[in-house]
Amino acid sequence: MSARRPVKVLLVEDVAEDAELLLREMRLHGLDVTGRRVDTAAEYESALASFAPDLILSDYTLPGFDGIEVLQIARLQRPDTPFIFVSGTIGEERAIQALKQGAVDYVLKENRARLVPAVERALQEAEDREARRRAQRELEASEERFRSIAEATQEWIWEVDADGLYTFCSVAVEVILGYVPEQLIGKSCLDFVAPSARQNMADLLHSEISEKRGWRGLELHLQHAAGGIRWLDSNALPLLDSSGKVVGYRGVARDITDHRSQQERIARLSRIQAVLSGINSAIVRIRERRELLRETCRIAVEQGGFRMAWIGLVEPGAMKATPLVCEGFENGYLREISAALENRDEDPGPVGWALRQKKMVVVNDIEASSQYLFKQQALARGFRSQMAMPLMVEERAVGMLVLYAAEAGFFDHEELKLLKDLASDISFALDYMGKEEKLTYVSYYDTLTGLANRQLFFDRLAHALRPARAESRQLAVMIIELQRFKRINDTLGRHAGDQVLKEAATRLQRTVGDAATPARLGGDRFAVVVPNLPGTSMVRWIDEWIVGPLTEPLMIDEIELRTTVKVGIAVFPADAETAESLFVNAEAALKRAKDAAEAYLFYSPEMNARVAQRLHLESRLRRAVTDKEFALHYQTKVDLGTRRVRGLEALIRWNDPEFGLVSPLDFVPLLEESGLIVPVGRWVFEQAVADIERWRSLGIEVPRVAVNVSEVQLRQPNFVATVLGALGSRPGYAAGIDVEITETMVAQNTGANVQKLLRLREAGLRIFMDDFGTGYSGLSQIAHLPLDALKIDRAFVAGMTISSEHMAIVSTIINLSRALRICVVAEGVETEEQAERLHALGCDEAQGYLFGRPLPAEEIAKLLALLH
Repeated sequence: MSARRPVKVLLVEDVAEDAELLLREMRLHGLDVTGRRVDTAAEYESALASFAPDLILSDYTLPGFDGIEVLQIARLQRPDTPFIFVSGTIGEERAIQALKQGAVDYVLKENRARLVPAVERALQEAEDREARRRAQRELEASEERFRSIAEATQEWIWEVDADGLYTFCSVAVEVILGYVPEQLIGKSCLDFVAPSARQNMADLLHSEISEKRGWRGLELHLQHAAGGIRWLDSNALPLLDSSGKVVGYRGVARDITDHRSQQERIARLSRIQAVLSGINSAIVRIRERRELLRETCRIAVEQGGFRMAWIGLVEPGAMKATPLVCEGFENGYLREISAALENRDEDPGPVGWALRQKKMVVVNDIEASSQYLFKQQALARGFRSQMAMPLMVEERAVGMLVLYAAEAGFFDHEELKLLKDLASDISFALDYMGKEEKLTYVSYYDTLTGLANRQLFFDRLAHALRPARAESRQLAVMIIELQRFKRINDTLGRHAGDQVLKEAATRLQRTVGDAATPARLGGDRFAVVVPNLPGTSMVRWIDEWIVGPLTEPLMIDEIELRTTVKVGIAVFPADAETAESLFVNAEAALKRAKDAAEAYLFYSPEMNARVAQRLHLESRLRRAVTDKEFALHYQTKVDLGTRRVRGLEALIRWNDPEFGLVSPLDFVPLLEESGLIVPVGRWVFEQAVADIERWRSLGIEVPRVAVNVSEVQLRQPNFVATVLGALGSRPGYAAGIDVEITETMVAQNTGANVQKLLRLREAGLRIFMDDFGTGYSGLSQIAHLPLDALKIDRAFVAGMTISSEHMAIVSTIINLSRALRICVVAEGVETEEQAERLHALGCDEAQGYLFGRPLPAEEIAKLLALLH
């Protein structure tokens, strides 16, 4: 209670001095009191009305009437005014009775020190009661206003508790959702949310309660009692208890279904207009049929918002379409349809209906359609409505445009009108392109073989030279001439000659595929542009893709004919830098080839010499495989801490009878290119196992031996069986064999290669990754590989003592190995300084000339015997 507020005190006291003492006591303690004394019932009742006291202090015993009577009168006339007995004669029993009848306290006159605290407490309690009554009155008035507003407004006012159960609903809900308020009270608000939005709403309630927030402008999708979905714009505020905890929400929702439907309709029309505009723009700028159709589908999906779009070709007289291009959420749908229709002459669905009627067919509710053939497949991909529209050229359906929307009822009258215009525009473009393509074909293609003609060949050659020049890549021009063609033409007639040319073109097209650009120059001459020259394997590529296929026998009019070819080759940039010069030089090479024994010659003599050398080397290698001219040398791997031998690496060597020992750098790449690495690789495993067995028979303790595996070997389907077969009956651990692979092997076809390595590891072999740091494998790939060790590439080891970058790379590889809990081996260690630094960084093992050069099996046996 504020001490500054004046307090009117009515004193019922027959002794004036006692009344004055009471007033003085209160003033002494800071109370601003105004007093009035009465001692008769009449004065008392009059003062209650006229004085309107804030507090009544009454003696218990009065000459004319007693204190209980005074209290009863006060309870009747001023029940909210606090009443305190101040008496010298009241006993405990009467005091209790007085308190029960409404007195707030009693004070003995001889104990006036209790007076002021009792007064202050009584006044404070009175104020509190008045405040509560005032708040109650205001609450009742507010609730009345709220109730009248809720009943008068068209918006739905609602309340839910913290569990999402409705505790209040205004009558507007009946107009909006078709439920009377009583049907919603006690029900979960989520029960009325559309199933597709229910989880999002549950998540929203959970997050908003935890954040103590409400929301504004939230669009709700609620189910109407009669079916269907209503769109509501909702605003809500959290209801908090005294501790600040969210106990519910109060909000208002406005029905925006009609507005939303109108917006969606306008948006759909705008999207269709955008599609029409985009496709018309594409028609103007695109001159290739497939590209135009693909762009049409892309625009339909990205700008039109369609779930999926596809365009198919229609064969003359057919009642089904073959999908050509598609965009959007297809997910195998067209493949399923095509498989189901493969043995049927007609499509029984909307596409077939559209073809039979030669007009647009719409299914605006796939789920409700009883005749929709692929309903479940469509619904599973979110298709709810479909439009199939034939693309007509000269009264014949040449194609079919099919659109799928994620909404039922998407295609109304105005959308269909725009889509018909769209189909007309696409049909016109296809008709125009068809006529233009006929003229273009004659200008740029050989009409007999279908290959590019001389003019188009030069265009493509000039085009291919630009990226080759920018990227410093080689490019080859090959001119091919069929031999003895004139004899076939003269003997069997022009028809047979044309068949030979067609078959040669077909073989050329089939073999070179996308790797090169074939063309017919005229007569019996063809040409090929190879933009990505295969490099060292170019000779093999020419043999397998050009010479081989063109010299295979062919049947013409039941006569087996054999042709040979001569090929002249010019290479950019070594032989020439322009299209014309390359062609002229290739012709010059062809002229020389026609007078030579070889099937093909390069313009450059140096290139011809390299090709001859390669062919000679490959021939010697094949003889080496037959004559068993290969041998294995072994290099030790040592523990960097103890310098004890921990393992060996088997290294292949070639003892050529003509040239002596040949470096692996000279012949291993050719083994891989020729495929000879497969039988040679098997021999390496077998020989390593044989050497181990021989050493063990001499009582030598043999460490594990690592064998390098080529990418060509790893690609073989029977790779695992080949390795395990070479080990014989002994498992990998007992045989003491490990396998070394490179990063690039695993980066290519990771899944299949990892499975092969896992099978080897299960058989007891350990897997080492060789030359680590030079490939492109990511850490995520390395972490999932079945590796036992990483080998640091020799280039990093050589540079670590002079380059901080190389030192950082070596340290990183060692730390990675530690994290993966696998061994780490350094290659190419040649100095003591390198060995000491590697050991300090935590490298486990090393190999290199510092510890020993590769030695033949006999020398390694002596070394192992000496060490052990």
